[in-house]
Amino acid sequence: MNLANTLTDIFTGIAGEMWVIFLDAAPYLFLGFGVAGLLHIFISDEKIMDYLGGGLASMLIMLVVGIPLYICATASTPIAAALIAKGMSPGTAFVFLLAGPATNAVTITMVAKFLGKRSVVLYLAVIAICSIAFGLALDVVYPEMGIATTSIAGSMGEVLPHEVKMIFAVLMLPMMAYATYRSMRTINLK
Repeated sequence: MNLANTLTDIFTGIAGEMWVIFLDAAPYLFLGFGVAGLLHIFISDEKIMDYLGGGLASMLIMLVVGIPLYICATASTPIAAALIAKGMSPGTAFVFLLAGPATNAVTITMVAKFLGKRSVVLYLAVIAICSIAFGLALDVVYPEMGIATTSIAGSMGEVLPHEVKMIFAVLMLPMMAYATYRSMRTINLK
């Protein structure tokens, strides 16, 4: 076997696995974009800044929202980005991004089944304490570095020309719709 065939096999394998990962993640990303869009439309910047603008109280709110919410990291990322763009502090976003996916129902069920109920309480307490501690630290670091999150949220959009972004959006939307359809069809067949 020569080097060209080996490289072709490696590239084909990587491309195939990337497609599988995309197909698995696309429905959740689609959901996250949808929820982020609804939040952007229906919740005012002032409400976000009043309740989620930073501090322990806003982090506790996101902890209460994030722990019971059955959300994966793929779906929670666009939601957190939309909330940051509307004025949520980076520390509060961190609490949401850590607590939501780490404490979903499946994880809690498995911890309870294999390690017991006492371990679930300890697990939830450690997640809550660590996410709030690191969230508070993050809210200290950002101002110390002179970074305003509302001004940098979405600023990578200026890297590519608008036309290029639209081309990729038009290409990606049918792929995400197909992946979501395929996922829903698979669920209905079971």
